[in-house]
Amino acid sequence: MFRVADARAAGISSPRIRRLARANLLTVVAPGCYVSTARLAPLDAWEKHRELARAFALSCDVPVLVTSWAAAYQWKLRMAGPVPRLPTVVHPEPGRSWRSKYARVTTGSVPNEHQKAVGKRGRRRWGLVSMPWAVGDIARLAPVPDALIVADSALRAGAELSAVPILFSSWRGVARARWVAEHADGLSESAIETLGRFTCMAFDLPMPVSNAWVGETGPEFRVDHLWPHHRAVGEADGAVKYEVESAAAVVRKQNDRDFRLRRLGLDVVHYGWDEAFRNRRQLAERFAALLRDNPADREPLRWWKHVPDGEPVAPNSDDWPSPHPLGLILPAGWDVEHDPLRQPT
Repeated sequence: MFRVADARAAGISSPRIRRLARANLLTVVAPGCYVSTARLAPLDAWEKHRELARAFALSCDVPVLVTSWAAAYQWKLRMAGPVPRLPTVVHPEPGRSWRSKYARVTTGSVPNEHQKAVGKRGRRRWGLVSMPWAVGDIARLAPVPDALIVADSALRAGAELSAVPILFSSWRGVARARWVAEHADGLSESAIETLGRFTCMAFDLPMPVSNAWVGETGPEFRVDHLWPHHRAVGEADGAVKYEVESAAAVVRKQNDRDFRLRRLGLDVVHYGWDEAFRNRRQLAERFAALLRDNPADREPLRWWKHVPDGEPVAPNSDDWPSPHPLGLILPAGWDVEHDPLRQPT
C-alpha cells in the first residue's frame, strides 16, 4: 500500500498511477492511497476491513486512530456478526464527526495511554486505540451479544475493562458499554460459549460457571457451562473438542464423555451455533428444561475453577454462581446496532 505523495517522491508520476488503476492493477482504498489489486483480492472480509482502516489512517493529514471493529481485529479478538461496511477512526481532538465513502470519523479525547502506533520502524506508522478502548467503542454501539464476545476475548487476553465506563463517560452509549464490561467473562473461550451464557442473561436463567472442571476425586473434565447447584452441564458445539477427522470418531468421543459426566451425577445438554446465534429462545427453553429437571435443592457438585495456562484451583466463595436467576436487565436497544455518527435525541 502506498500514498500518491510518497510515490511522487519516489519518482512515480500521477498519470502512471492512474493508468495502473484503470487497468485494475491498483485499487484505491483511501483518498490518495492505493494498494496492489492482486494483494487485496485474496483477503477475507475482516482482513480487507482492517486494511481499509489502516489505509484511511495513513491517508489522513491529521492524526487519527483506528478504532471499533478494525481495532478489535488488529488486536486478534474474537468477533461474530457481519463485517461493517465502513471502518471507523477517531480523531483525538473535539470537533465535527463525519462520514466519507472510505470511513467514519468520530471525534473525542483519547488518553495518551490508549493511543498506540502500529507499523514497522522506519516506515510511516498508523494510529490504533488500545484493546480496552476498542472494546468500549464497540460495546456502546453494537448489539450486546456481539460486543460481549469481543469483551470476553479481551478480558481473557489480559485487558483491564473496569476503566471502560470512565473512558466513555462523556460518549453516547456509555451505559451500554458499562453493562458489557461488567458482565464480560474471561473464562469464556469461544464465541458460541459467550452466546450460550448470554442466553441465560437474556431469558433470566441461573448463570453457569464458564469452563469449570469436574471429576470424581479431582479435575478430570472441563465443561463449557456448569450449574453446580443443579448438577447440570451445557456443552457448546461438542465436535470442536476432539482433534479427529472421522465424524463417527467424534460421536464416539462425545458419547464416552457424556457417559463419564453422567456417571458423576451430571445431566448434560448440547447445543450448536444455530441455536446460540439465531434461535436463542429455543436454546433458553432447552436450558430451562435442563434446570427444571434438576432442581437446585440438593448438595452442590464439587468443582474446580479453570486457570488459563495454569492448574485448576478450588473455587472461593465469589466463584460460586447463584442457583437462582439474577434478574439482569439488558440495556435498552440491546439487540440493534446504533449509528456512531447519529446524535442522541
